[in-house]
Amino acid sequence: MSESKRRSNPAILTSVVVVASVAFLYATVLAKLGRDWWTDENYSHGLLVPFVIGFVIWQMKDAIVSRVDPAKWLGGATVIAALLMLIAGTLGAELFMQRISLVVMLAGVVIYFLGRKVLMLVAVPFALLLLAIPIPQIVFNRIAFPLQIWASQMAVWGIRLFEVPTLRKGNVIDILPKGSTQTISLEVVEACSGIRSLMTLVTLSLILAYFTRRGDGGGFANLSRSDLSRAIILMIAAVPIAVLTNAARVTGTGVMTYHWGKQATDGAWHDASGWVVYVVALTILIGLNALLKRFLNGSSSGTVSFDPPVASLRSASVIPLIAVLIVGGIAVNWFANRAEASIERKQLTNLPEKLGEWRQRGNEFKFNIEIEGLLKVSDYTMREYTLEDGRVGNIYVGYYESQRGGATYHSPQNCLPGAGWVMKDPQFVEIPRGDGTTFTANRYVIENGIYNEVMIYWYQGRGRTEASEYRDKVHTVLDSVTRRRSDGSMVRVMTSVGQDEAAAIKAATDLAAKLADVLPPYVPE
Repeated sequence: MSESKRRSNPAILTSVVVVASVAFLYATVLAKLGRDWWTDENYSHGLLVPFVIGFVIWQMKDAIVSRVDPAKWLGGATVIAALLMLIAGTLGAELFMQRISLVVMLAGVVIYFLGRKVLMLVAVPFALLLLAIPIPQIVFNRIAFPLQIWASQMAVWGIRLFEVPTLRKGNVIDILPKGSTQTISLEVVEACSGIRSLMTLVTLSLILAYFTRRGDGGGFANLSRSDLSRAIILMIAAVPIAVLTNAARVTGTGVMTYHWGKQATDGAWHDASGWVVYVVALTILIGLNALLKRFLNGSSSGTVSFDPPVASLRSASVIPLIAVLIVGGIAVNWFANRAEASIERKQLTNLPEKLGEWRQRGNEFKFNIEIEGLLKVSDYTMREYTLEDGRVGNIYVGYYESQRGGATYHSPQNCLPGAGWVMKDPQFVEIPRGDGTTFTANRYVIENGIYNEVMIYWYQGRGRTEASEYRDKVHTVLDSVTRRRSDGSMVRVMTSVGQDEAAAIKAATDLAAKLADVLPPYVPE
């Protein structure tokens, strides 16, 4: 056997053992991430990312080997930090933290065996992995909603250019087809707002910039300074490109709806238009990349050069790292499969028909299957209550038995504006309890056409009531760790402003107080 083969065998064995150990440690995380890539259209590009990463690393294998300079202490500290993040994310039922810890863990392993400069060299594969990790739902909603509104606004402007009468309420566009007496509503959801194509386009922007670089830059991320600048510009440009092309799609759908009715919004045309828009957006990116290459004609001389000592992979001690990964894997997988505490509760359908002076009117309201699938609630109720003077109040309670799987509350701040509601006069309001204590809730005055309502909402569960969804999320993590519970609910009360806003606020506060007092058997403390 040749000397080179004898040297390569331990390195190959080390690589296999380390990969297997990391896979064991992150088995549950990788399984959930794979399912999300398969089922979530926003991140379906993640299915291809591992193959692209593998190809990129294979291409630069010689550059990696020539720059090996292990940093055991820094790498070991990074590995420990990633392990602590994984444990906290597992105990706290926080998927995003678990997934980010995977990136940190891989960075630690690279530093441990190969060094910091190799980590900088392979920055593009790490960036691709980050772009394939689904962001938290709270952050996702904050990104998706403005894109929906912008796409709706631009689509309405485009539709009116074709002299088609239209009315926009939030991200809902109403069109009256030619010769018809009934309007058709086009809802600009995430799929049409650009958020789905955005994540893929940003990823493709980075891939496009990397594979069209001028040779091997040898610097940060193996890119020259001009190539790195081009990559950043392309990734930023992906945002307006995604929104503009999808607004054009909605414009075309709106114009066709005016001429041909509802059939323009269903079936093959709608699906085909999505692919066409995606191809157009990608073509624009390719064209922009060509222009940037022409104007940003820097050379590889503008790179940061590396000249570290060459070292062997065997210079880093493998056994301590493997031990940490395996022991951590046993502990984390045990915690991941640990059942949450079993809490007895009543179903919300049994909520009292009388809340103080309020009396239930009619039966419960139920959402359609699509909305229920979006909310992912374990149990919910929505119904109306009335007072003797005729005032009507609407309540909604959505209960989540567990938030470990990513199902969580949908804030009214994200949902209502998309349905055309304008939220005004945000305030905090103190809700009195029957025992003399109070809790803080959010209060808004909301408008939609002729409708003008007072809305109060809060988050309740595990003996806590919170106005802030972010503070409630922190408490959910803490309670999951210390009490093995992540259950809870979002509670909302609404009533018409009518002629007296002060009276409406007083009535909404009273209904909220009476509802909060009866909730503990249904939303356990």
